[in-house]
Amino acid sequence: HTWYLAHVTQLIRNVPGFRATQRFRAITATPSPWLAMHEVDGPHVFESKEYMANGGPTSTGEWKDRHTNWYRNLFDGCDCIPAVPFNAHLLMAEGAAKLPTDLSQMKLTSAGLDKTSQGRTFAVVPEGRLSAAMFDLPGVRVFRPITPQVRE
Repeated sequence: HTWYLAHVTQLIRNVPGFRATQRFRAITATPSPWLAMHEVDGPHVFESKEYMANGGPTSTGEWKDRHTNWYRNLFDGCDCIPAVPFNAHLLMAEGAAKLPTDLSQMKLTSAGLDKTSQGRTFAVVPEGRLSAAMFDLPGVRVFRPITPQVRE
């Protein structure tokens, strides 16, 4: 975790257009238990020489061989990722899966990179509002933040 936080801080400092990031760990069963949400100016950020020199699958050094289920999906639909406090949770619905209607939701559509997802919807669950029923929603994963949001 310490290495990753230093790595994304380097991306924010050295890659123009890389504005914010936060990392999460799933607390529901999923093949990809880690999630990083990055806020960038657009797809061009991932094609820049600065990103190529500091980011992407080849930038993880000794961790590279452990990334067997690492997918990078670029989405449209939000200009600013929410900062999820440590006492809150993030719900992530894949495709047409539904989140509880009483939560403020952000719908994202696939816009590039690996495109292993056509779309996702997410919502921040405030402290004290996570319920047992949220763990049984089909196509929905529950995450907890493991880093603060790092912003430029």
